[in-house]
Amino acid sequence: MKCDMKTMLKGGLGLAVLVALAYAALPTAREWIAAVSPFLFFLICPLMMLFMMKGMQSCHSEHSGKKNEPAPAPVPESTKHSG
Repeated sequence: MKCDMKTMLKGGLGLAVLVALAYAALPTAREWIAAVSPFLFFLICPLMMLFMMKGMQSCHSEHSGKKNEPAPAPVPESTKHSG
């Protein structure tokens, strides 16, 4: 995952939509949401980095099994049968 300005803006917009939906859907928690949301926007960069790193680890774990398998040994020319 590439973490550039476009990705950060998408993450910020997604967080804004999530905060707005929570604010509208949970009227009893509006005070808490209004108090916590600035900190969430402040933490968007580290949160995006965390998700990016987790995504990279899952990618490596899928391919690491194939890397550790030994390659097949080459067959010497003298043992090959010509037909």
